[in-house]
Amino acid sequence: MKNKNSSVAILLILTLFTSCKKEKLNLLEIRTVNFENLTVGSDLFWNGSDGAGEFQSSDMTFENNFNSSYGSWDGFVYSRKDNIATADYTNQYSVYDGSNGANKFAIYYPPFGMDEYATFLNDSAYLIRSIKICNSTYTALTMKNGDPSFAKKFGGIAGNDQDWFKMTIIGFNSAGDSLKSLNFYLADYRFADNSKDYIIDKWTLLDLSPLGKVSKLTFRFSSSDNGEYGMNTPAYVCLDDLKYETIISGNNQP
Repeated sequence: MKNKNSSVAILLILTLFTSCKKEKLNLLEIRTVNFENLTVGSDLFWNGSDGAGEFQSSDMTFENNFNSSYGSWDGFVYSRKDNIATADYTNQYSVYDGSNGANKFAIYYPPFGMDEYATFLNDSAYLIRSIKICNSTYTALTMKNGDPSFAKKFGGIAGNDQDWFKMTIIGFNSAGDSLKSLNFYLADYRFADNSKDYIIDKWTLLDLSPLGKVSKLTFRFSSSDNGEYGMNTPAYVCLDDLKYETIISGNNQP
């Protein structure tokens, strides 16, 4: 004859086991926007001349505006160029890191007085963990050497001028409201000891988690070198390896 208590215990164990099998687990996944899915062609860059108006990498769309009348662009483009020697506008697609090799990256250049955006698909919001930042060669060499047509040499002739070039990263929600921002100096010559002055010349990891959850990002620039028509420092920044968190659902069934 079966023991009644044993039957109840077996039923309880089976119930618990079945419940555990059906329990859903939320798993944290870290994704990376690294632009390696994009094609650059023989020029080693894409600037929007095909009229696409944007490009996509991972879960993000990057706005681009190409002016066919002038062959100019603003917003985002992508490239794999790392010419660190040519100092003029013709080298606007190169990152100022000679070890970049075949690595692909994005470049941002804002329209005058406006913003363009890197936006998550469907206006979804994610916590962005980090991004890699570097100067473009055109910007870096303009700051390092000056340009007789429009821009000063950072530090001045004696090296004592307290010059700087700053980028502000701003996060927005899906409604377009700005949330939080943080600053990063792409060049800083404000030190009393001139040997500490620097221009960012390597891919540099920047923590973006203080921005919280965002649906889109933009980048704004300011500089100590300004003229009648605004900032003289070329307003470019190179971007790569944007990491963000997403939650995926699963269960613990074998």
